[in-house]
Amino acid sequence: MNKKTNSELFSSLLYIILGAILIIFRSQTLGWAMTIAGVFFVVSGILDLVKKNWTGGAVSIIIGTAILVLGWLATAIVLLVLGILIAIKGIVALIDAIKGGKRSILDFVFPVLTIVVGAMLAFGNGIDVIILIVGALLAVDGVLGLIASLKK
Repeated sequence: MNKKTNSELFSSLLYIILGAILIIFRSQTLGWAMTIAGVFFVVSGILDLVKKNWTGGAVSIIIGTAILVLGWLATAIVLLVLGILIAIKGIVALIDAIKGGKRSILDFVFPVLTIVVGAMLAFGNGIDVIILIVGALLAVDGVLGLIASLKK
C-alpha cells in the first residue's frame, strides 16, 4: 500500500467511526462539541495570557466560558428562530403553490416538508434527525471510501 492509499483508508475508517458516533449518540455529540470548543477557547486564552497577549487571552477566555455556560441556551434559541423562519418560508411557498392554480404534487410536497422540518427544529427533536442523517451519510461515505481504497 502506498501513502495515498493509507491516508484514504484512515480517512474512511475515521468517517465510519464518526458516523457511528453521530448515529448512536445524536444530540449528545453536539454537547460534546460545545464542551470541547469551550475548553479549547479557555486553554487558548490562558496560553495567550502566559504569552502576555492580554486582550486576545481575555477575549478567548470570555468566549470559552460563554460557550461552556450558555452553550445549550444559545443553541436552543438559534434552533427556535431558525425553525420558525424555515416554517414561515414553507408556509409562504405553500400559499404560492395554492394560488398558482393547477400544479404538480411536488409543488405542494416540498413546502409541506419545509414546514415540518421547521417545526421539528423549533419545537421538536429536529436536531436529532439532522445529526442522524449526517451520521448515516458519513458512515456510508466511509464504507464506500474503504471499499475503494481496499480495491487499489
